[in-house]
Amino acid sequence: MKQILKESNHKTTIEIIQQLIQTTGGTSLTHLGLLGDKKVFLSKDQKSAFIYRKQSNKLVVLCDPIGEISFEKLKEFEDYCKSIKCTPCFYQIDEKSIILYEKAGYRVLKLGEEAVVELDAFEIAGKKGAKLRTKRNKFIRQGYQFEVAMPGHSINLLQELKEVSDEWLNGREELSFSVGSFHYDYVSNFPVGILRDKNGQVIAFATLPIQEKNITIDLMRYLKELPYGTMDMLFVSIMFWAKENGFKSCSLGMAPLANVGLDSNSSIIEKSAKMIFKYGNSIYNFKGLLTFKSKFANKWESKYLAYKPYTLLSVITSIYRLVHGTKSLNYITRFMKPLEKKVKIS
Repeated sequence: MKQILKESNHKTTIEIIQQLIQTTGGTSLTHLGLLGDKKVFLSKDQKSAFIYRKQSNKLVVLCDPIGEISFEKLKEFEDYCKSIKCTPCFYQIDEKSIILYEKAGYRVLKLGEEAVVELDAFEIAGKKGAKLRTKRNKFIRQGYQFEVAMPGHSINLLQELKEVSDEWLNGREELSFSVGSFHYDYVSNFPVGILRDKNGQVIAFATLPIQEKNITIDLMRYLKELPYGTMDMLFVSIMFWAKENGFKSCSLGMAPLANVGLDSNSSIIEKSAKMIFKYGNSIYNFKGLLTFKSKFANKWESKYLAYKPYTLLSVITSIYRLVHGTKSLNYITRFMKPLEKKVKIS
């Protein structure tokens, strides 16, 4: 395999990411390489893989490198970045990796916390699980059915899922980079948890990428008109299915800005981010997402951004453009720009 995969070699990139998942298991984000929007840098000894995407003069790496993580491997990737006049940054790295990045000259910023369900400890019995248990029993009584469809999906099923996805999108553009999006080729890689009503219609679904004994709830879509508690029912059903099938944990993804800036040692930037979490719900539903994931998660893992000194603003801008697109960033910019007073000229 070549060290650097060329842009035109799209299929080879996806094939290598599939091989990485099979051989190393990957992380709760590795499957996003299968979207087809990223490239892979392999170290010379092919023991480390960096999944990244270029935005302006930044190479944004999604999570830590897969495989061996070392100072030497970071430097090797950084040398490549310098050779093409780009600056590297790393999005959603683990807390245990911070010392390594700091040694390599990076600064770190807490982004939020990944919600994880340790399945051995997951249950809805007792007082704590009463609300989820009541909702689940109600859906079962009313004839709703949950199933997990394994890869090898028929075109009829994919079309059913697409109809739900299209209604959920309601004309909006798909997000990308660090979140899943609906494409037949992408969805076809994974098991899909499906909730059907008593008439057999798909009303909600979620793709379920597998990393050895762990799974991730990735792409979630649902119809506009739903009974109260539908997503709770879908999530609880996925947890029970995963537990029964021998999986150890289920990642619900990151809750952005969750518990950022609360530590006494937090940076000024992280403390500012805390205020965005508290008052920024008009821009993004920070609190709602944290509240929903807290219904299920029994473990939280901090995630960080690693960036070179004096590049933070441009790095954040690049990541936002990757995930949300230029149109969304322009909207936020206009929203935050103060109105100019018009002066009447007599």
